[in-house]
Amino acid sequence: MASYNVTDSAMKGYALVWNERAYLFRLAIFPLLIKFVCAMTVIINGFEFDFVKQALLMLPSYFADGWVMSHLVRLIYLGQRWPFRPTGQPQNDMAMLRDRAGGIMAGTVSFALIEFLKTGMVGFMFVGAMPPGSVPGQVDVAAAAQTPTNLATALAGLGLLAVTIWMVRYLWLYIPAAAGFSGREFLKRVGGFMGSIRLLGVWMVCSIPILFLFILVASAFMSPFHTAAGVPPAVDFIMNTFRVAIIMITTLVSTAGMAYVIRNMFDEK
Repeated sequence: MASYNVTDSAMKGYALVWNERAYLFRLAIFPLLIKFVCAMTVIINGFEFDFVKQALLMLPSYFADGWVMSHLVRLIYLGQRWPFRPTGQPQNDMAMLRDRAGGIMAGTVSFALIEFLKTGMVGFMFVGAMPPGSVPGQVDVAAAAQTPTNLATALAGLGLLAVTIWMVRYLWLYIPAAAGFSGREFLKRVGGFMGSIRLLGVWMVCSIPILFLFILVASAFMSPFHTAAGVPPAVDFIMNTFRVAIIMITTLVSTAGMAYVIRNMFDEK
C-alpha cells in the first residue's frame, strides 16, 4: 500500500483550488450553468427519489463536470491550462494536442460513467433501506417498527457497508485516466481495505468542512423565511443555486486532494 499523508494531500487540494480560483471560475462557469439547469429539472419534475430518471437527466452535467475535473488534473500533473496555446512548432503542437485531447476525453468519459453508476448505486441502497410499502422520501414509522431486525440483517448491512467502502477506490479512476496513468496500476497501489479507508479519509477532509459550513450558512439564511406553507420559491431557488455551486467546489477540492494522493503513489517508486 502506498504511503501518503491524508491531511497534507487535502490541504494541498484546498490551497490549489484557492490559488487557481480565477482560472477555475473561468473553466467551470459554463459547466456550472449546465449543472444548475439539470439539477433544477430534476427538482421541478420531482425526480429526487427516482434515481434512474435523475441519472439520465444529470448526464449532461456529469460530462461537463468531468471536463472540468480532467483539466484540473492536467493542471496539477502537467501544468496544462485551458485553452491550448500553440508554441509555434506545428509538429510538437499536434502531438501535444493529441495527447491532451486523449487525456481530457478519457477523464471526462470516466467521470461521467462513475457518477452515473454512483447515482444508480445510491438509488439501489436507498430503495433497499426503505421499509416495505413505504413511499420514497416518506418513511412509514409503523412499518419500520414491524420490520424484523436480526443478526442476519445486521451482518448483511455490515457486509454491504464494507463492500461500499472498499469500492471507494473506483470513484477516482477518472484521475489516472485524465493524467495518462494506468488505472490498473493505481488500483494495485491503493492496496487492500485500509487503502480504501485512507482514500475515504482524504475525501472526508476535503468535503465535510465545506459541506458543514454550507449547512450552517443555509440554516441561518433560511430560518427567517420558514412559514407554515414552507419556504418561498425565490428563497428555495437561491439556496438551490448555492447548493449547486457548493457541490462543484467540493468536487474540485476533492479531485485536487486525491490527485496529489495518486501522484504520491506513482512518485514514490
